[in-house]
Amino acid sequence: MDFIIISVGNELLSGDTANSNSVYMAKKLVQMGHRVKRIIVIPDDVDEIAEEVRKASEKADFVLVTGGLGATHDDVTAEGIAKAFNVELVVDEKTANRLRRFSRNEEAIRKVASVPKGSEIIPNDRGAAPAFIFRNVAVMPGVPAEMEDTFNKIIKRFSEEEYYEDTLKVNGYESQILKELNKVVEEFKDVSIGSYPKPGYVVIKFSGRNKGRVEEAKKRLEELLKVRK
Repeated sequence: MDFIIISVGNELLSGDTANSNSVYMAKKLVQMGHRVKRIIVIPDDVDEIAEEVRKASEKADFVLVTGGLGATHDDVTAEGIAKAFNVELVVDEKTANRLRRFSRNEEAIRKVASVPKGSEIIPNDRGAAPAFIFRNVAVMPGVPAEMEDTFNKIIKRFSEEEYYEDTLKVNGYESQILKELNKVVEEFKDVSIGSYPKPGYVVIKFSGRNKGRVEEAKKRLEELLKVRK
């Protein structure tokens, strides 16, 4: 399946917070054999959220959104999702009743418990705001522990596909292996090949759904570079 990840938060765009949520989700999805088409970072703005989510839902099989589900003024993700699909926000009473056991702030409770009408609620066992799924869009809290809790519940509904990966460490620099690397890329178009330069060496990553082809691609580059195991 094809996924698009959208991270919401002014703190991400200002550099105050690292976007670790996207890294976590992307790695899990790829290891399951899925493809992440894009990772998008947008501000806490209703119109921006609505526009990006609407476009992403048309371009990917499934969209994953994190951030902006709290009780403060800049937590507007649920509102943005509702606007994207032209539906109203409604209070999920089950969530509201759960929150009332911990808080008497009715305004905050109703804000956190508000989701687009027709959403499926995903319990958050690590925090207050629940995740929810509307159509092909899953929305999760931005706090990493809460995102991981809800994300790992959501991905259970997606079947794993065949996926294999292997790496090759080559001493030197990318410029020294371009000819051989490009040849392997051309010969193995069904294998994803990435080149990651490090200080004094390069890591070549081979990945794909066919284990044999992944192994063959790595072996072919080894032969071209005359790398000994």
